Amino acid sequence: MRKIACFVLVLVIGNLAVLSAQSSKNAKKNDHELVFHVKDARDTIMYLIIQFQDKYVVKDSARPQGKGKYIFKGPGTYDDGLYMLVSQKHAPYLNFIIDKNYHFEFSLDTSMDASKVTVLNSAPNSEMLLFQQRAAQANKEAKEYGDKLKSAQETKNQQEIDEYTEKLKKVNEGMLTFIDELIARNPGYLFSKMQKAYQEMKFPESFATLDSAKRAEAQRQFYYNHFWDNVALDDHRMFFLPVFNQKYDEYFKKVMFYQESDTINKYVDLFLDRTIKDSLMYRYMIDKLTVEFGNSKFLGHDAVFVHILKNNQLAGKTPWIGEDWIKKQGKRVSRLEPLLIGKRAPELIIPDTSGAWHSSHQLPYKYVILWFFDPTCGTCRKEGEKLWLLYDSLTKAGTRNFEVYAIGNHQDRNKWIQYLKDHGYRWINVGGNTANIDYLDVYNIHETGNPAMFILDEKREFILNKRIDIDKIVEFIEQHEKIKALKLK
Repeated sequence: MRKIACFVLVLVIGNLAVLSAQSSKNAKKNDHELVFHVKDARDTIMYLIIQFQDKYVVKDSARPQGKGKYIFKGPGTYDDGLYMLVSQKHAPYLNFIIDKNYHFEFSLDTSMDASKVTVLNSAPNSEMLLFQQRAAQANKEAKEYGDKLKSAQETKNQQEIDEYTEKLKKVNEGMLTFIDELIARNPGYLFSKMQKAYQEMKFPESFATLDSAKRAEAQRQFYYNHFWDNVALDDHRMFFLPVFNQKYDEYFKKVMFYQESDTINKYVDLFLDRTIKDSLMYRYMIDKLTVEFGNSKFLGHDAVFVHILKNNQLAGKTPWIGEDWIKKQGKRVSRLEPLLIGKRAPELIIPDTSGAWHSSHQLPYKYVILWFFDPTCGTCRKEGEKLWLLYDSLTKAGTRNFEVYAIGNHQDRNKWIQYLKDHGYRWINVGGNTANIDYLDVYNIHETGNPAMFILDEKREFILNKRIDIDKIVEFIEQHEKIKALKLK
């Protein structure tokens, strides 16, 4: 059941970047005049705050023109979105909406009491004001009945428990009906789109007939595919509503974050396909998702980054991006793609200190850890010691199921040889400037630096393509095998 709490306006705002200027260019009018009569206000300056993501951004300010009268007037228009009128002491006086109209007038006081607010020349704000007044009344009734229900529960008065539970239910249902009617009355209003975005998803009634396991899976798939049904992804003005950022964070930072890359790629594509009708929405979201997954340290997110770039920027869908950036990212993709989880690792054939050649793929162990290091690198030395302790202890216990293929890549071969003599690591030690391939380039060591770690499975495919804590290696391999077994089932 949807709760009334979700109807209360929550204000969270963030960085506007270049979108403000672009929205203004697309506006039909060339100026704005917003008038606010604020009874009892003594502020020497008043601020207009717009919301975007999770920060507050000052959009404009105005000095009083007469007692309690503040006028925001000038050339150009504001971005459509949810705004706050804020005092010089950062106290909010009013929440209001700008929706294709930049000439309207409010009368209010400093109490944030919606019943004391009137608006002229703004139908969307009239609708929003009706909502605020109705929500205030509903919250008042809900608090009253909630307090009485609590008292009844404390005294175990079942008759009153039933009575106030039913009253709370009716308040909630009445508010839901009011919102449905508001949306149906003016579906194109930005405030209506905001309220629709807050509405919860409804699963098909047929799901109730399924057994618990099938119902859970059906609900999961429905949730993935229909999460954005109530959000106007073809309207970039949604950026400036708090609900949009909340939805984005829930979907991509919680629901999708821990999925496998193929799953994330599928739903990123579906999401972006729905934004393409609004060039600014698509532009903003493709940039945001690229940064999000490009900077992520989570295993597998590099595959999502590569997928986004290949199917969007590198496919010619982002003409606003400079050619130099496109070329640079194209090179980065060409380096990253062969090293993605699930890809077969490029085979390394490199000599050891005696000149004998060793293949990274022809080793009698289920798993192979490729360990790139520089013997003069402090971190490499510390991590190398930890890796040897793990290797040696598992060997003695007879439980080691991996081999370490350690590639020393310092220019001075003598330093590498001396390092190995000093430490006595008895795994596969190879290195130097001779090999079947340019391994520093193929394994992207120039970009990642030393030390670098990759883990290959029995097919010599990557199951790990970035360094993890040495003490997490055994756990990682065990977890990989559990997941693999579940997939086979």
